[in-house]
Amino acid sequence: MKHTLLCFLFWATTCLAVCAIDIPKEHVFRCERSTNSNYICYDINLDGNGTLNQKEPLKSYWVLGGETRIEGLTFLDRKMAFGIKVLSAKENEALVHLAAYKDFAIRICRRNGKWVGVVKVNGHEMILQKIYAYMKPPMSIRCEYVEIHGHDIATGEKRCERITP
Repeated sequence: MKHTLLCFLFWATTCLAVCAIDIPKEHVFRCERSTNSNYICYDINLDGNGTLNQKEPLKSYWVLGGETRIEGLTFLDRKMAFGIKVLSAKENEALVHLAAYKDFAIRICRRNGKWVGVVKVNGHEMILQKIYAYMKPPMSIRCEYVEIHGHDIATGEKRCERITP
């Protein structure tokens, strides 16, 4: 009986660990840091009628522990680093920027039937996939550089542009 109970508990906790979270795999973009494997996802936020939510076009959240759980952004995360500020919004398009980098505009729109973030870096328009921030160890407070990963709109080829704040 004891053996059966232990087997059941092991199975149940394993199943919960695997099945407890459903992280969507199609994000508009994500933000990673060099400090750990946790990252922030930015997913499209639509109203009930399928149009872009003009007040909050993107939902953002942390993916933690090797994709084992998600958490919302803290107040400081939203206000000082990873939060989204809406500059303008229409039914099917929005212009936003991250709280940490006000000079980097991201246009949220539909392209080929999919919601994407379009950015302009070093004269190239690209579909944003990932923002990677390299933080200098050991304190990991100051950002040394940011890499913008995506696909060039004109050529379709992969691009990685580095920005030094």
